[in-house]
Amino acid sequence: MSNIDHVIFGAPLAHRGLHNPTLDENSLPAFKAAVAAGFGIELDIHLTKDEQVVVIHDYTTTRVTGVEKKVVESTYAELLELDLLITKTKIPLLREVLDIVDGKVPILIELKAEGAYNPKFAEIVIKELESYKHKDTLGLQSFNPYLTKELKLGQNEIIVGQLASNILEGQSKLVQFIFRTLLVLHISKPDFFNYEVKYIKRWKIQRKRRKLPLITWTITNEAEHEVAKKYADNIIFENIKP
Repeated sequence: MSNIDHVIFGAPLAHRGLHNPTLDENSLPAFKAAVAAGFGIELDIHLTKDEQVVVIHDYTTTRVTGVEKKVVESTYAELLELDLLITKTKIPLLREVLDIVDGKVPILIELKAEGAYNPKFAEIVIKELESYKHKDTLGLQSFNPYLTKELKLGQNEIIVGQLASNILEGQSKLVQFIFRTLLVLHISKPDFFNYEVKYIKRWKIQRKRRKLPLITWTITNEAEHEVAKKYADNIIFENIKP
């Protein structure tokens, strides 16, 4: 097991904040709840059309607002016209989340990049984080190994991870082979990897874990939690209290 000494491995990470039926995922109230409970935070970011870093998981706003807009094709002002369905708050900017957290708990930030992405994505995110005084509490990650590599090359203060799974919807057999066999890690050369919990018992995963710390996603019940405690170095969770 890895002996990495980094706070990102020290507290369970609340998936998209500590959301529940009364708090929207990836919302400021869900992030405040995670901080109050002492949990780390996992969140997702996109770039808007006017290159603002916004916190939302999907590539469209439909599921969380009830109104369909493509995030990368919308300006931040256009997104501000929408309310999240439960709390009626707005899709937050990353800098708003950083202001709330202020180093109190670790944050693991996933850059969402499907297919072609803004070539300045990594650069803009790194610049956004420059003024954050608690970089030692941050982690960056992406499924896209080339974006992950750009994050590594662009700075050396924040650890960077590679997201992976055995099965990636919509991807070719070749891409899935590269991820399943962990060849993807030779592209991105990350500081840690983050693998789907249902596959982490595999010998290849555990052999790699001897050299590279492993976070696992997404823990939703006690059975998965027991597996994760034995086979991973930290968890991303929802709907349970780890």
